[in-house]
Amino acid sequence: MRILFDHQVFSWQSYGGISRYFAEQLRWLKSLGQDVFLPEHFYSENVYLREFPEFQRDSLTSFSFKGKKLLQNILGRQASLTAIQQKSPEVFHPTYFDPYFLKTVEKKGIPFVLTVHDMIHEIYGHGSQSLFSLDAHVVENKRILAEKAAAVIAVSENTRQDLLRFCPQIEPSKIRVIHHGNSMISSDRLTLSATITRGETINFPYLLFVGQRKAYKNYTWMVEYLADLLRSEKDLQLICVGGSAFDKLERMQLERLGITNKVRYLRVDSDAALADLYSHAVCFIFPSQYEGFGIPVLEAFACGCPVVLNRASSLPEVGGDASSYFEEENPGSLESAVRLILEDSVFRKNLVEKGRERAKQFTWAKSAAKHLAVYQSIAN
Repeated sequence: MRILFDHQVFSWQSYGGISRYFAEQLRWLKSLGQDVFLPEHFYSENVYLREFPEFQRDSLTSFSFKGKKLLQNILGRQASLTAIQQKSPEVFHPTYFDPYFLKTVEKKGIPFVLTVHDMIHEIYGHGSQSLFSLDAHVVENKRILAEKAAAVIAVSENTRQDLLRFCPQIEPSKIRVIHHGNSMISSDRLTLSATITRGETINFPYLLFVGQRKAYKNYTWMVEYLADLLRSEKDLQLICVGGSAFDKLERMQLERLGITNKVRYLRVDSDAALADLYSHAVCFIFPSQYEGFGIPVLEAFACGCPVVLNRASSLPEVGGDASSYFEEENPGSLESAVRLILEDSVFRKNLVEKGRERAKQFTWAKSAAKHLAVYQSIAN
């Protein structure tokens, strides 16, 4: 079956959840014998595409400038339109919400599938109207494409429900829930220094936070209500991975709470290094108020790391009974959940075992097979 993914997310995302999702679909659909492909040439700095040398892609320039990735995306439209017109795909799957392709696929009679990863822009009002923002019209474009798509894939039941809440005009029967898989390979608790290559010294024990820290990610709330625990446990640290280094406001919070020397930012450049950090952590804490799915939960499970989750959005759907939960309206429940893992080795071991088993339920192989079934159901 001929399946075309377009350039969009690969043009503007060097790495991240959405481009990893599409790269995994490429890999596993190919393993199922499908002819899945990208446009012949477009500009991209995406790290996951390095595994697919058959796809031609280069960075627009070797240096960065404001609007570079937006320009790469705009230039990539023609490559994708050419592929639609000349390569005769049976199904088209855009990788984001730019509706540039609508007239072409309608004229060619090619059905398309849309994946909705979350409704963050709708819920939190994200979406700058500035010239250089790729999010400027994401809410409206998502609605238009979801209405016109032959099928819509939601990455969780929670996302499906949110999509229907914000776009009630969409036919519910065409929305299919397909969970993500996990790309992380456990390091089997190797020596931590073997994969951290920046000369960093890691002190034990430590709690782990992974990802961006702004707004709904709830990082500052987490720090506020972990401060007592960090102060009372002499050796305990909190390591933050992902995003950029702490900004002025974050540093001021740590100073106010008296835990500047207990919380640190660590830059990690590989999945192997991140897996190593997961495998040695006391636990992974995911305090986010909203996630469309929450891939880091699966990453922690796969690496034998106990997981502490906010009981919110899709996180219980992914974490199941393999996670420990806190209630944001009861801030003390966060410290209680972490302290239980610190002090009860039997409880911790039970979470690790349940997490490894739960991770097996979410695989990219299963995800790709379900994607293929959707493609086959709508193909002309």
